[in-house]
Amino acid sequence: MADEMNNQNAEHQGAGETVNPTMAIPAPPSQVSQQKNEILMPSHREESNNSNEQSSNASDDNALNTKASTEATAKSAANISSRDRGSDEYLATHPRVSAVVSSIVFAVLGLVASAAVFYAGVWTLPGQRFDSWMWSDMSRLFPSIESLAPSLFTDSRWIIVASVVMIALALLVAVVRKRFYTFALTVVFIIVAFVSSYGLKRVLPRPVLDAYIPDPANSAPSGHTALATIASVCLVLCVPRVLRAICAVWAVIFTTSVGIMVIYDNWHRPTDSIMAILLVVSLGLLAMAFTRASGMDEVGTRKSSVSIQITASVLIVVGACAMGYGGYVLAQIYPVVQYRPDALSLYGVYATIALIAGFSSFMFGLLLAMRQATASPLTRFGLLGKPPAPPRA
Repeated sequence: MADEMNNQNAEHQGAGETVNPTMAIPAPPSQVSQQKNEILMPSHREESNNSNEQSSNASDDNALNTKASTEATAKSAANISSRDRGSDEYLATHPRVSAVVSSIVFAVLGLVASAAVFYAGVWTLPGQRFDSWMWSDMSRLFPSIESLAPSLFTDSRWIIVASVVMIALALLVAVVRKRFYTFALTVVFIIVAFVSSYGLKRVLPRPVLDAYIPDPANSAPSGHTALATIASVCLVLCVPRVLRAICAVWAVIFTTSVGIMVIYDNWHRPTDSIMAILLVVSLGLLAMAFTRASGMDEVGTRKSSVSIQITASVLIVVGACAMGYGGYVLAQIYPVVQYRPDALSLYGVYATIALIAGFSSFMFGLLLAMRQATASPLTRFGLLGKPPAPPRA
């Protein structure tokens, strides 16, 4: 029996089968899966890190692209706005830049001229003497003018009533035409012009250069002339194109008549009337620089106006000639103004009338021309209107 068992063991060993009593027991399935996860985890972590890096890079790229596109859009918009200031779309709601700049330049020049007139007539001894001379001699040389002139130009109450009616009519026209921006702009102009003329008279000093000159108090600018000029500017600002030339001519007549009559009635001196005209019309030119769609002619109805071209040209030329004549006569009698020679009194009155009429005509001719330039820039869009919309499919 023992020999048989030994033979069997020998057979097993010969077959290569060995029995190891210390052989490890197979691990449970949960432990195997954990080991697999530990083996696979580094690759998953690397993939997740790579994906996070890619997403962060993509977000950075998107932010940079967004910023670049925003800057490009802003630059392109600025370029378009600066480049297309002469386009039909821009000129439909804005006047040309040249018209705006011209209005501002003419306004500044008018204000400088107003200050120069005040200095020459108030702060120089010959200027004060000439003002006092004309102030006393105009009514003496023409005693019957007041009886011939309408009360509209000679009576203070009628001047005020007529001016208020003109202002109210101008504002009513703006409301009826639904030009509410023009209405607001005109109201602002009225306030600024009235405060300027009224305030300057109270603030500006008048030195006493000659004790024999009567009434040393400052009277520049003339309040009545300023009110008449304000009303006239309002009409030119608010009326439609077909009435602008007529209103400009009426403005010259009304303003000139009031400016002369306040001297004739010994209310003001020549410097006061001229300064008031220059001051108020210059502020009107400045207001035109802020013209926008509501203050412009409607698109499709804009066109050049022969009446405005002729009227503005005539007013400017006649005004320049009158100013030239008045300035020439004034220069001739300026050296002897302190003597008040009777032989030259009439020429002094003529020079005064010519200067007042010349400044009024020149400034309102300029105002009429700039009003047309700011209200009706000529373009295809302005002449013909919007193009028809394409048919829908």
